[in-house]
Amino acid sequence: MPRKYDDFIWTLLSDDEDDDPHPNEEPFHYGERYLYDYQWYHQKFPEEWALCHKEGTGPGQCNNCADYGSINGVFIGYCANCADYVYKGARGRGFIDVGLENSDTSVLDYPSAFETYLKDVDIDAIEPIESDIQTPSDDIVDNYIYGDYPEDGDYPEDNTDTSVLNCHFEGGYNDF
Repeated sequence: MPRKYDDFIWTLLSDDEDDDPHPNEEPFHYGERYLYDYQWYHQKFPEEWALCHKEGTGPGQCNNCADYGSINGVFIGYCANCADYVYKGARGRGFIDVGLENSDTSVLDYPSAFETYLKDVDIDAIEPIESDIQTPSDDIVDNYIYGDYPEDGDYPEDNTDTSVLNCHFEGGYNDF
C-alpha cells in the first residue's frame, strides 16, 4: 500500500526546485529608496531590473556593482564591467567610481543613467541607510575603566579547590 503522505511531501519538495527563489517577495518602499532581496535601491532605479539581475551582476553578486554603483548603501546602477560586457549598454554605461559614470569612447553610444532613470536626481543628496539596530559606539569601550567591576581582577592563583564551579583540568582529565 503506497504511503500518500510521503508522496505528497515529495511532490511539494520537488515542485519547489524550479520556482523563483523569491516568489512572493515585493520591494519594500521607504522614503526615496526601496528594499529588495536584502539590497537597497534608489527609487528611480527600475524595479524590473532589481527583480531580475543576470547571474553575477548587481549589488548582491558583484562587488564592483556594490562598491561603484552604490552611494551611501543605496544602489543606483551597475558597474562598468556588468553594464558593458553583460548588459551591452541596455542598463546604462556603468559606474567606474562612486557616482562617476563611465565616459569611455566605447560606451558613449549607450544611454547614460543620468539622462534616463536618474534624470534630475541629485546623487549628493542620497542619504545613508539608517539602522534600526543600535550598536554600541566606540566611546562606551573608551569609557570603560579597569577595576570598576568585580570580575576585573586577575585569576585567583591561590584558589586551588576543585568544585563543580571551579573544575581542575590536568592531563586531559577533569576533577569534579
